[in-house]
Amino acid sequence: MAVFEIIVMTDEGMLKINPESLTGWVEDMGLEITGTHSNQRTRQELQGHPKISGFAGPCWGGETDTGEPVIRYEETCVYDALCQ
Repeated sequence: MAVFEIIVMTDEGMLKINPESLTGWVEDMGLEITGTHSNQRTRQELQGHPKISGFAGPCWGGETDTGEPVIRYEETCVYDALCQ
């Protein structure tokens, strides 16, 4: 099982959200799942996870202390800010 980490931009700065249900969070936010990740050049842990409109990801976020994979999504403006 994976842990999801979503980074969004707020008026106060970047905010990390760890939803229990990724699809539930997407629906609550009025966003859209646009497909699934299937780029075989990326980590196996990312395969099959949803792509979300307006977000970079799924990206590798490391592992939790208990070894669970962290699947990270970054709002496009966050991704742009972190890449500069």
